[in-house]
Amino acid sequence: MLRIVLGSTLTAAQTADPGLQRLITQGRGSLAVLLGDGACRYRLLGKDLHWDRVLIAFDGERALGFASFRYARRGPFALNWPPFRREFGVLGGSWRFAGFCLSEWREWHYPFLLYGLRVVKAARNHGVGSALVQACCAEALKHGVGAIDLEVPLGNTRAQQLYRKHGFVPRRRRWLAPLLGMRRALGSGTRPSQSATP
Repeated sequence: MLRIVLGSTLTAAQTADPGLQRLITQGRGSLAVLLGDGACRYRLLGKDLHWDRVLIAFDGERALGFASFRYARRGPFALNWPPFRREFGVLGGSWRFAGFCLSEWREWHYPFLLYGLRVVKAARNHGVGSALVQACCAEALKHGVGAIDLEVPLGNTRAQQLYRKHGFVPRRRRWLAPLLGMRRALGSGTRPSQSATP
């Protein structure tokens, strides 16, 4: 049975699980030029996750996917310089870390941002993505936020269809970036699906 939990409710053993950390750090693939491949992103970001900004979908003990969000200028990834220095050296690490910080700070103006969503291949087309979107909307409502924003690559029509299905509407294309901004208004009459709540 599908259940979605906030990462901060997991046990220390669960949050220390490299498999779960790897799953969550697979996001930000659009920043591969700065963060490298999936293995590199895990080494840079996996040990310092903000678990209170991650929703994880489980079937039993198996993680099927996650949705991460940014609220109050805090997202799922800590901005820590030492892993960048270890991975790329002082010079290479400096420019990559600076670029990552700029990317993160660019998103601070959003009151609540659906930062990333990923479902493992074997679980796709089974409602996991929809449940995660609804859980993220419920989390935004819990914080009293009136709308939830996201940015999606222009070429990712599958993700755009998922978000449209859940009430997100295009707002604008990001200047000099291949991203489409989308927003869903949330109000007291908005009631996310019960299947999406923990």
